[in-house]
Amino acid sequence: MTQQTLDEALTLTPDGEGGLIAPMNGAFSNAPRMAPPERGSPFGGLMAALAAKAARESLGITTPLRTVATQFLIGAKFEPMSITSELLRGGRSASYVSIRAGQPERLAMTGLVTFGAPGDGPELRAASIIPPPLGDQPLTPLDPQFGPHFTDHVEHRFVGGIQLFGRNETDRMGVWMRTVDGKPLDEARLAFLLDATFPVYWTMLPAPPAISATADLRYDFFGPIPEDAAPDGWAYFEFVSRDSHGGWTVEDATAWAPDGRPLAVGRQLRKVLAQRPPKG
Repeated sequence: MTQQTLDEALTLTPDGEGGLIAPMNGAFSNAPRMAPPERGSPFGGLMAALAAKAARESLGITTPLRTVATQFLIGAKFEPMSITSELLRGGRSASYVSIRAGQPERLAMTGLVTFGAPGDGPELRAASIIPPPLGDQPLTPLDPQFGPHFTDHVEHRFVGGIQLFGRNETDRMGVWMRTVDGKPLDEARLAFLLDATFPVYWTMLPAPPAISATADLRYDFFGPIPEDAAPDGWAYFEFVSRDSHGGWTVEDATAWAPDGRPLAVGRQLRKVLAQRPPKG
């Protein structure tokens, strides 16, 4: 497998029929690194970033990204993926785009992307915070036994270290993250990182972890990413477990710039996969 960079994974090319082609590569698989990439599929954060990028590029939209809401019908394969975008309604203030992505005869993802220009309105900003100092958190790479392939493209600094399998006594975890290329944070990299770690419930429950697959992934951006927000790529994230029962989990995410400015929020719905009984 040829190792692919994030820039390469986010590069879209015209398909000659009005759509765009994304190069799906096993380097961004959600399968554990000890398993072949083909045991998994392209992870949700990359797919969400591609949805937003395709909607913007195919329709020539220049206004800020506001919302990406994706639904994953089936795991995409590691082969070129077609993404088509349809402008549902567009104007000077807002544009609403529907996207569909997949391989031939195999629809993998649908979604809605909203873009909106700044305007006059009430000022009631999301609260800023004082993030835990970045320099106090050592690099904490994920264990290759369960860390997925795509985490090779992410630097993690978990606050208090990685506390898996019942060691976390809260319903949340904090982590500093950036992409390994160290490039400034932009909307595609933020979409990528908002899904770039393991579920919070893995830290709260004993091993072995219940494996789940993302059904719906939604992000809301608080406007364009300021150029000075994260020039070296680092942003602080908090992930919170909202509910986990009946075979489904709901978790939320919030992203802040290093100076505490809020950047985006996310919500993820996962379906817990049925566990096969051991052979014997």
